[in-house]
Amino acid sequence: MLLLSMAPLVGCMLGAGKQAAVPPPPQPVAIQPPAPDPPLSIPQTAVTLPELQPFNPDAIPRVQTVQESPAPEKTEPPPAPRAPKRAATVPPKPEPEPETEPPTPTPAVPEQAPIQPILSGDEQKKIQGDIDARKREIDEKLGRAKRNLSSHDKSLMERINSFLAQCAQAEQRGDFAQAGALSERALILAQELQVE
Repeated sequence: MLLLSMAPLVGCMLGAGKQAAVPPPPQPVAIQPPAPDPPLSIPQTAVTLPELQPFNPDAIPRVQTVQESPAPEKTEPPPAPRAPKRAATVPPKPEPEPETEPPTPTPAVPEQAPIQPILSGDEQKKIQGDIDARKREIDEKLGRAKRNLSSHDKSLMERINSFLAQCAQAEQRGDFAQAGALSERALILAQELQVE
């Protein structure tokens, strides 16, 4: 028995030199702070322009200028022969200056028609009917109001007549949308008249 109990001890003694290496404890890792957020705007002091791009010079439209014909060269008359000096001299008559041609005016650019909506025949007739109805109502109100007009009412009458004149001009141009708007404004002013 003694032998048996010693056998395990011998094994411990022989194995004592072969102990397993214990790893050293881990070193604490230094924690780096997070990178700061990028700024919301960056000052743009360095300007970089793109490279020059080639272009065709024929692509640039040429402006045509009105070329004036060269003015005829002025020829001076030959100097008059000198007369001998006399005691009484008559002052020389001033020579009329040669007439210069006034510069030719540049041709005016033709006025373009204003942009307006294209209305169908039915829409045109409807707007024209509305305009006529407003004009009749305005005439009725003006007829009733002409008797006793205050200064305020007189200025309203002038403005109403101005709107009606502009309405007629718009109708002649064929701008029925504008004519309708002008007749509507005239009717609103006519409704402000104090009718007794």
